[in-house]
Amino acid sequence: MRNCCVFRNEGKKKTRGGTVMDRRTFLKAGAVTATATALSVSSLAPFVEAEENTDVEFDEVFDIIVVGSGLAGTTSAITAAEQGNKVLVVDKMNILGGTSLISGLNFSCVGSDEQKARGIKDSPELMAQDMRKVSEDYGDPELALTVATMTTRFYHFLKDRGVVFKEFKQLGGHSVARAVWAGGGAFVIRPLHDYAKKSLADRLTMRKRCRVDNIVFDNGRAVGIQVRENYYFNFDAPEKDDEQNQTGKIKYVGARKGIVFASGGYCRDKKLLGAEADILEETNSDANPGARSGTLQMLLSHGAQAVNLSLFRLAYPIPTEDLMWGMLVNPEGKRFVNEFGNRNTIGMTILKEKQKFDGKAPLLIYDQTGADNFHDKQRFQLSMDAKNGYQGTMYKFQSIKEVAKHFGYDPLVLQKAVADYNAALDSGVDKEFSKDFSQMNGAALKKAPFYAMPLTPKCTYTPGGVRINKAAQMLNSTTGEIFTGLFAAGEATGGVHGAMRLTACSVPDCGAFGLISGDNVSAMIPVELQVKKK
Repeated sequence: MRNCCVFRNEGKKKTRGGTVMDRRTFLKAGAVTATATALSVSSLAPFVEAEENTDVEFDEVFDIIVVGSGLAGTTSAITAAEQGNKVLVVDKMNILGGTSLISGLNFSCVGSDEQKARGIKDSPELMAQDMRKVSEDYGDPELALTVATMTTRFYHFLKDRGVVFKEFKQLGGHSVARAVWAGGGAFVIRPLHDYAKKSLADRLTMRKRCRVDNIVFDNGRAVGIQVRENYYFNFDAPEKDDEQNQTGKIKYVGARKGIVFASGGYCRDKKLLGAEADILEETNSDANPGARSGTLQMLLSHGAQAVNLSLFRLAYPIPTEDLMWGMLVNPEGKRFVNEFGNRNTIGMTILKEKQKFDGKAPLLIYDQTGADNFHDKQRFQLSMDAKNGYQGTMYKFQSIKEVAKHFGYDPLVLQKAVADYNAALDSGVDKEFSKDFSQMNGAALKKAPFYAMPLTPKCTYTPGGVRINKAAQMLNSTTGEIFTGLFAAGEATGGVHGAMRLTACSVPDCGAFGLISGDNVSAMIPVELQVKKK
């Protein structure tokens, strides 16, 4: 290998005590059209020229390297290994599976056996239309259609490798019932990892505590990575991990065909989120603690195209589409928002209310009819069983007075708020917040028992990331052309969903571009790489 170059990630501007630039300092990248991006940016860290004539001898060489062991990375790795490639998966964390392992992983799928058994008519085009309805015209429509088109193949990919689907759902925002559910992320990731161990052990290697610090290029082609093995993530001060953690031993690993980055999102990176909107630093997240921007910044420092970094997606323990059946009141017992609104609008309003009341969350209350209206009753039951994660527990009461007593509200104040809300429902007009009461399907706050929970939005998904094409190839911010040998999949990418990711559409995204990246990196013509003599 001649004139092999390792690019250095240096010279980052310091802001807010970190190494993140806010969007006001971003440079627009002319290669992205207005329909493909919400915020065209060239990098979080400036592009750095290569050091010339830096020869690298690799400690070991594989055909393909996959960065990240969540659903997208695992899918890509299995796909490539099944095509005869020697594949290495690396993950910086001490447990494999990423955020996928602890996510719900509802899967919107066109053409599943469950759909066919019920005679439901569906199409990729209809699913892509549903995805675009909430995108606010951000993102790339072709990528959304690619995701929808690949769902049937991914459904059978999962079933054929040991995943068992237990429920079929009609979820909010979807024109037809199309979601299948295996029981949560562990019931998807673990069967896939078990399959890889049993059936692909001779071709697929998965390594924990192996952090990627850089990419090795040879004449413009990505041919390897610089890693630190035996890396220990800083759980005591995770916000300092990217900047200060020096653990691990440096090694160079070659990739004869290419590298797939499925390294996830950055929803745990409060500096980056706060650079876009200060109040987002107040959000919690139950994503993997390693969901930070270090890998993204490294990719952008090489000139990868960033897209949609100004966007964010707030979520709740229960489906956003089911907030509408209840009433939200602040700690003073006053209603403050239209519960039948945009997830981010509701979430930002809640965060502002929390600031007013020293961090105390507002209260969400349902009656029995509202509970019966839930689109996703499985998640409602998880909340009732106290199994729905951080701040995700729902409580049951026989009266509003009991609700007030349990959560520390003045009973008279809360009862008046409920009476005013019911009166507005009866009138059919929400004079305060313009909620469409015609959609309530009988839900009010009249029929006992009542259900209540403190409600705090969390950031568990980031729509922004590196820009890819339909072939999952990473694009250059300056030229708009592909990086030879670099692919990306899953939450590491941006531009697939736009302003909002429709519920249950993360799994098909990970699956579609996991499969596509696995196929296309396998098709690359291999290069010869130098290996250190032992």
